Amino acid sequence: MLLGLVGLVMWALTRPGSTSFFYTTTEVNALGQSQTSEEYRVNGKVLPDSVDRDGLTTSFEISDGDTPLAVTTDEPLPDAFWTAMASGSSEVDVVALGTYDGSVFSATEVLAKCPSKFKAKAAAEKAG
Repeated sequence: MLLGLVGLVMWALTRPGSTSFFYTTTEVNALGQSQTSEEYRVNGKVLPDSVDRDGLTTSFEISDGDTPLAVTTDEPLPDAFWTAMASGSSEVDVVALGTYDGSVFSATEVLAKCPSKFKAKAAAEKAG
């Protein structure tokens, strides 16, 4: 019984993406065209001036600092995304869930990290 459990855990840990909540844009780009309809999570910062809205479709690029990745979605984006973009923040972190066709990541869900108002305050308190 114990050997079966250990085997199951080892099998689960060797599956792609099992030890990471999300991929970087470089890792997704290296995947190339997906051979299945498997969904991935990808994390990156939104590139300034890359956001384009056309009706219900929103397209933008994200990057891990090395590789840009085009993302498109027909789903509504969270308020945190638009608030950060409106404030001109260049630090908009997102995690997108979707599929990759080798050139565009089609997201079925996009989560945005709220830009922290406390970072500047904490830095000022440390300096003062």
